[in-house]
Amino acid sequence: MNSRKIGRAVSSVVVFTLIAKLLGFFREVLLSYFFGASGISDAYLISQNIPGTIFQFVGTGLTTCFIPVFFRVHNKEGKEKADIFTNTLISIVLFFSTAVIALIWAFTPQVVKVFASGFSGNTLWYAVWFTRIGVLSLYFSTIIYIYNSYLQANKIFGPTAFAAIPNSLCIMASIALGAKLNIWLLPVGSCLAVGVQMLFLVIPVHKLKFRLRLNLNWKDKYVKQFFELIVPVILGVSVNQVNTLVDRTVASQVAVGGISALTYANSLIMFVQGGLVDPINTVFYPQITESVASNDNAGARRAVEKVLNYVLTLLIPITAGFIVFRHLITDSLFGRGAFDTTASAMTSEALCFYAVGICFIGIREMLSRFYYAHSNTRIPMRNSIIGVVINITMNLLLSRFWGIAGLAIATSISAAVTAILLWGECDKHLHCGSIIISIKDLLKTTFSAAVAIVAAYFVIQHLNLANLLELIIAVLISVLVYCVMGFAIRIELFVVAKEILKDRLKKR
Repeated sequence: MNSRKIGRAVSSVVVFTLIAKLLGFFREVLLSYFFGASGISDAYLISQNIPGTIFQFVGTGLTTCFIPVFFRVHNKEGKEKADIFTNTLISIVLFFSTAVIALIWAFTPQVVKVFASGFSGNTLWYAVWFTRIGVLSLYFSTIIYIYNSYLQANKIFGPTAFAAIPNSLCIMASIALGAKLNIWLLPVGSCLAVGVQMLFLVIPVHKLKFRLRLNLNWKDKYVKQFFELIVPVILGVSVNQVNTLVDRTVASQVAVGGISALTYANSLIMFVQGGLVDPINTVFYPQITESVASNDNAGARRAVEKVLNYVLTLLIPITAGFIVFRHLITDSLFGRGAFDTTASAMTSEALCFYAVGICFIGIREMLSRFYYAHSNTRIPMRNSIIGVVINITMNLLLSRFWGIAGLAIATSISAAVTAILLWGECDKHLHCGSIIISIKDLLKTTFSAAVAIVAAYFVIQHLNLANLLELIIAVLISVLVYCVMGFAIRIELFVVAKEILKDRLKKR
């Protein structure tokens, strides 16, 4: 893909993803409005987290390892064989999903206790039955992950990002209807929402002339290659999920509503990661993988350096904004309905310290994909294990002194260590040369972010408006000042954006 096509692909994915993430964030706002930081909200969030955690590590492995093997099959044996390989994977993972669902239904109370040991009484009862309903969504998730990967391998990115929009709308409807009509619409609607998301991927996949045919051919050589790659990825991602598990388990013991406070704060971090970092990685990953497959390690390295520059240009000002305006953000977005001052204080503290790790999370996610593109899945797995050990240790220590905030600090420390290790060992393990980003551009970005945040803070101090209006004004001022500074002092991302804009205006 040339720079123009990449620019258009990134733009469309970012737009759709931001809309989906914005709707996803409003889901959290809606949940906090109707249920606050309560036992019901904790039970619902855990019921969603359990199938998500169990299947996310498999889904991430599918997305990460499918593309390199798909390219290998397609280049050597053609589209027909690549489609057979895809069908075999779908069949195997559906079989796996059935086994997981059966086990969870058989041992639901025990599973819930693993994820939230502090649950008891009605909270535990609701969590058990919500989980038994929510886990059925694994059937839809299986097809979603592989269809997404299939489309991305064919350089089609828009539908995968758009499909999350109807998913969020359905979940929002289930939250409102669950609160007003019947509480059981909450888990049922959330499960069906995943099915709706899957339906929006069927048409674009069908246009590529792919036909779903179940095929359990375990002995296929490419399936064996795939599983050789995916096992370390699954182990690496699964230990990352232990971070979330430990956070929520300790939070359930630290404070009532602690899980909800962490979830609300983390939803903002995930909004940034999913809305900005992941779309950029999604578009560049196939390009980097193709460069590596063509033995163009230098080209792959340059692409990674470019992505890291872009990601940091976006994340540094966001980090500063979250820290400086944490109270305003929390009160504006969540401070209504059943969300009281205690919940607000816990959430704003968690947001502040989660924000410290945003840049490291962005770096870690990109560099992990760089290793995966080289079919090196063991180093990210090893570093994930190191990260989870650090996170567990810091959780147990820091939560004693700073409660919920200590859990967020531990997560950020873990992200920083794993990102630094991945960066420092790139040349050693991949033999691609050292990853170097522009220090000059980094300093420009930091300076511009500081000017933008200070300008917004100064204006807000002289206003006496509703919290939401003040937040909107702060965001607008920060973005405007940062963009003006970025174009004026020629930060690389703004230079590229200017060129893309010029090209589009010439076409018109």
